[in-house]
Amino acid sequence: MIKRTLLMGAGTVIFVIGVILFPLPGPFGLPTMAIGLTILLKTSNRIKRLTVSLVHKNRFSSALWRKVRNYHKRIRSP
Repeated sequence: MIKRTLLMGAGTVIFVIGVILFPLPGPFGLPTMAIGLTILLKTSNRIKRLTVSLVHKNRFSSALWRKVRNYHKRIRSP
């Protein structure tokens, strides 16, 4: 329980730092947000469901999501 809470806090802080860095020059905002979101997705089923529902609402991101999943499956299968 404590580990999950600490990971949620760390993921949130990293994601917020990424949002702050996003408009600044340099490629630091987007990777930082991705790392924070990855930590949050690993620790919370609620955030996972919210992210999946937002992806399915947007046609472009839904197609991108499918392409990434298919690419990931091709890499993982022997």
